[in-house]
Amino acid sequence: MTEMPAEQLLDTFASTDDSAVRVQALTDLMTAKVIPKRADDARFDAGLHRWISVANTPEAAPRDRLLAIAELIRATQQLKKRQPALIKLIQPGLQQPLPPLAVLEDSEARLNVARACSQTDTPWLQTYLAASLATEAAPKPRAELMESIVSRSGTIADVLALMSTAFEGQHPQTENPADSLAKRLAKALETFRSTVRASLLDAGADVGKRLDALLRTALASTGKPQSDDAQIELTREVALTLHDLVRSRFSLATEPQTFLALQYCRSFFAGISWPRELQAEMDLLVQDVSEALVMLGRMGVPNQDLLSRLELVCGIKERARVVASHLADKHTEIDESIRGWLRTGRLVTPIAASDVLQESLLTSVDEALGLALIEARTFKASSEAEQRLTSSLEIFDPALVGLFRGIVTQSIAMHNAIEDLAKRRGLELVGGVGDEIEFSPKYFDALGALHGTRATVRRPAIVRSPSVGAVGTVVKKGLVE
Repeated sequence: MTEMPAEQLLDTFASTDDSAVRVQALTDLMTAKVIPKRADDARFDAGLHRWISVANTPEAAPRDRLLAIAELIRATQQLKKRQPALIKLIQPGLQQPLPPLAVLEDSEARLNVARACSQTDTPWLQTYLAASLATEAAPKPRAELMESIVSRSGTIADVLALMSTAFEGQHPQTENPADSLAKRLAKALETFRSTVRASLLDAGADVGKRLDALLRTALASTGKPQSDDAQIELTREVALTLHDLVRSRFSLATEPQTFLALQYCRSFFAGISWPRELQAEMDLLVQDVSEALVMLGRMGVPNQDLLSRLELVCGIKERARVVASHLADKHTEIDESIRGWLRTGRLVTPIAASDVLQESLLTSVDEALGLALIEARTFKASSEAEQRLTSSLEIFDPALVGLFRGIVTQSIAMHNAIEDLAKRRGLELVGGVGDEIEFSPKYFDALGALHGTRATVRRPAIVRSPSVGAVGTVVKKGLVE
């Protein structure tokens, strides 16, 4: 291009009132790569200020306002350092919400408006971005809008709530609005999951419920999609969204409510299992739920609702049982009760005895142990006869000496074991058989009438002392006469 045509283009760009002519002049200038060389030309600035004036005029035609913003961004694509200054100059026009982005027919123009929005921040912007996203059909503007929404949001749950509000009441003017809206929603979810996956946004509360609400709210005005293609496309994106969410924010995998939206999608299909076209996506979710079950199983936490979600993603109950049983067989490190639950779907929970019942059982055991302690100490007291019996056997029947000594050794071991058990339970005996003691009705019962306060012990009292120096609790009274 010669210098003269470039001069004419700059003159046109600076002076024309016709927006279409100015758009074409800018296109020709960009094609000829004139702008980087003539960026300081007063005529170039004059053309930009014409767009700035339109952008800052609320009474201007909606399309013209949006086009002005789009052209300012387009004009500085080769001069991006100037964009922030231009965005600052159109702030007066951004104090009020912009017209709907859909009034611009050209997707590149809508993309440029979205780029301008990403460089500003006003109270109405998030709602506007979400509303624009709900009607956007082109992938590049949709991605730019979603990026702006996510960058300004606090949590993933907030993004889903914003999208739900934006899609509410949407009713495409097409031959089949339900299918059109389902496909548009699928595209929005595709952009949402790729953007969120690459972000560091926290999950937030009730992500599964928010995703479910998005689907139900969006389709409330049109009803569920009717064609197989629309049903499968939306369900596929829901499944992949869930997969990306639980992979990037794994805490969501252990929450059964995360999969509520998939349960809603299941109502699209009349068959007993998921359509074959969705098998690959469902296999991903089977793996996700399986890993969540194993993780909780290692912690000793069975989650019945999550096990039910395994049946949902598997499609049929029989496959879910096979998958769960395989997990139980493969992961032997998991507690046996959890493995049994995975195999049967039923958790056998032992009934814990009450404190009163446990104490009653222990008291009964203590009484029997105390009586055994009495017998053990009686045996020990008579063990001095061992040597005499051994000497007699050596004289009259030497063959029995070894057997007798073995019995004595085992008896002593038994005595020691009983003493150890009694010590563990804090059991002790009060009095010894034949001892003369001062009678105490707390510890003893009399076998007959007593003469005075002194009595002879016929059976020691069994007492449990919880700690050293504490007053003992009588387990079983002794007998005196």
